Amino acid sequence: MKNLIIVLCAFFFLVSAHSIFAQDEGPGTLVFSQNMVAMKDMGKVNQIIDSLTAPIWQEIMDEGMLMSWGQLNHEWGDEWNCNFYYVAKDKEAFFAAWNEFVKRMGERHPDAWKELIPAFQAHKDNIYYFQQWHNATPTE
Repeated sequence: MKNLIIVLCAFFFLVSAHSIFAQDEGPGTLVFSQNMVAMKDMGKVNQIIDSLTAPIWQEIMDEGMLMSWGQLNHEWGDEWNCNFYYVAKDKEAFFAAWNEFVKRMGERHPDAWKELIPAFQAHKDNIYYFQQWHNATPTE
């Protein structure tokens, strides 16, 4: 009986450890950045993103520092209407990509932040790891 208890404890420990470290097995870390932008400023924000920041993020992704990135806007919903997502191998990879982005923005477009940041009335970031990841099989 004592051996059974030891085996069960070891089993539950391994299951718990697997759950804690499962993020290392998924497709990466998702960073979701939400922003409140007045609707009157969305055109200006989108223009800056499209012309200045998107090319840099694309370079960073093409260099393998990110797995994916994108922008999500809406006209209907809550006040968090200008959102960005980044998928990286892990948190450390995201922070390395973010640091590289900030460096390149400073080198290429040092005054862009002065226009962009005031348009964001509020901002919040969340970092997630994938517990479940499912894709549909492509059909023809």
